Amino acid sequence: MDWLSKLSKPIRENRWGRAKDASVLNYPWTGWGNVKRIGVLFNANSDPSDLEELRKIVQNLKNEQKSVSLCGWTGQMRPKNVLYNGRQLIFVDDFNWKGAPMSGNALEFLQTDFDLIVTLHRGKTMPLDELASKTRAGIRVTAEGDEDFYDLVLKSEKKNYSIYFRELKQWLEKIKPSQ
Repeated sequence: MDWLSKLSKPIRENRWGRAKDASVLNYPWTGWGNVKRIGVLFNANSDPSDLEELRKIVQNLKNEQKSVSLCGWTGQMRPKNVLYNGRQLIFVDDFNWKGAPMSGNALEFLQTDFDLIVTLHRGKTMPLDELASKTRAGIRVTAEGDEDFYDLVLKSEKKNYSIYFRELKQWLEKIKPSQ
């Protein structure tokens, strides 16, 4: 199956690269105080220390009664005979040869309705924009790149996710509900 993955890589990446032009399904924004489900997408290969820092942020959000799905793109095939309990990682084989989610955490993320989706990393060779655009959400935020289909681009000068999420919360509190 690895040969199929290598052969279909350009097709998958072409689809993922076009995700920025996608139309999206939005729910009404209910305001930060009513947010219950948050999805966070990130590149698990960017920095090994990111995951630990993001887990702390997830715990802080859970203390605020928010349910958080943290999904990291690995860019690899799922290793055989390895359990990933408690880790929400997205693997190449979670997608079909065309690049559409078909199993694992990618499909679970796609089938979840979120009040807020935050994409921390973007790139044409990653499916993070694809997942963010195809998943129903109240508001979508990205930390880098252009606005595209995202509702808010909040770039941070520092690579400190604690500060980023604190600033994001302040901005989201200012956005009035759309109902």
